Amino acid sequence: MDELTKEALLTQKEPISIEHNGKFVGYYYPAIDHDKVKVAKEKLDTIMEKVLAKTGLTEDEYLSMFMNVQENSYL
Repeated sequence: MDELTKEALLTQKEPISIEHNGKFVGYYYPAIDHDKVKVAKEKLDTIMEKVLAKTGLTEDEYLSMFMNVQENSYL
């Protein structure tokens, strides 16, 4: 899913039907408090901005470093 689709699903408050290649495949029923998700995402964005500013890393560099740690933790 692209970011726009994810955002649309996170803000959705009513059930929506899902289609794939023009065929109905099911329904999406939101089951969480979307306002809390939005607030949590805003807090995470603020924290990330501070981390990136203090470290001088770009978002891509930080993600690459994080993914490296995750991959190495399974060894």
